[in-house]
Amino acid sequence: MIKTRTAGVTLTLILFLLIPMQGYADMFGFFNKQDVTLSLSIKGRLLSNGEPQQGVTVTRELIYGDTYVDEAISDSNGYFHFNNKKIRSSKPSNMFFNSSLMQSIHIKNKNTDDSVLWVLNTLFTEHQGLFADNLSNLECELTEEPITYDIPIKNTGHFFTVYTRCKL
Repeated sequence: MIKTRTAGVTLTLILFLLIPMQGYADMFGFFNKQDVTLSLSIKGRLLSNGEPQQGVTVTRELIYGDTYVDEAISDSNGYFHFNNKKIRSSKPSNMFFNSSLMQSIHIKNKNTDDSVLWVLNTLFTEHQGLFADNLSNLECELTEEPITYDIPIKNTGHFFTVYTRCKL
């Protein structure tokens, strides 16, 4: 009889502890998943001294809590393409996640200084739309040094910083 009572009390205590935890998890967004676009579609062209570069492996790396990597190979005219990248994540509703996104496009198997095509860090994934035109028509001259651009965010007084060797 005492063992049954102890088991019942223990079970009741566990339930009282778990039920509020579920409420806190919902309140802080730990289980609330939604679609997140990590990258819009990207189309670009690789040139070296104005000549198209065929067969070059281009890597897109997206860091949004986790790291997502995919690759494309430039065609005979130097063109490469990445489809948009979406995930299901609870991170946007988690008040403890800073929702920053790092987007990097680079040439695979090159040293770091020579491989950069595009690097962007942004605080919110929804700001990507501001770069849709740039990302749909990247023209990257591999003989050029990368340049840092500060691109103003309309009506905010803030800037995005892009490090790229592609024309903007």
